[in-house]
Amino acid sequence: MAETNKLHQINMQYSSKEDRILLRTSTENNDEYLIWLTRRYTKLLIDVFDKEIDKRGGTTTLSSQKQTKKFFEEGAFEKPYVEETPKNHPLGENGVLAFGIKTGTDEQGNFVLIIQSESGKGITYNLNDSLLYMFYSLLMQSVDRAEWQLGKHGESASSSQLH
Repeated sequence: MAETNKLHQINMQYSSKEDRILLRTSTENNDEYLIWLTRRYTKLLIDVFDKEIDKRGGTTTLSSQKQTKKFFEEGAFEKPYVEETPKNHPLGENGVLAFGIKTGTDEQGNFVLIIQSESGKGITYNLNDSLLYMFYSLLMQSVDRAEWQLGKHGESASSSQLH
């Protein structure tokens, strides 16, 4: 996502048919990025978020920040994902399967998350502390709906389970 292509809305939905989470990101330029997250990829993503959130003081610190509270007061989690048409789909109408994760920090100290397909196509998120917390919360809600038992309170990375 180019810097001029600002984030508009993020949504994550579990698909029992696919046994995957669909990450939908719309931008102010009417682009919609569709990325499918497998259970394995989601576990890796949670680990990345857990480490970054811990570096920034933990979920309690991030959730109590003024901007985060404002998001909640404005009903960030209650607002339905707006189905606007027409949408451009830079990653295709059906989306891509998440394959690679790259992370970093930008000049303002924001967390930079790049999610890529195997071919290298993907999306870049620049997340301030509040958006980092909100993204993580959406991800964990989707994991709960999927009943995947991932994250700090779920299965460990070394546990094995037949699917």
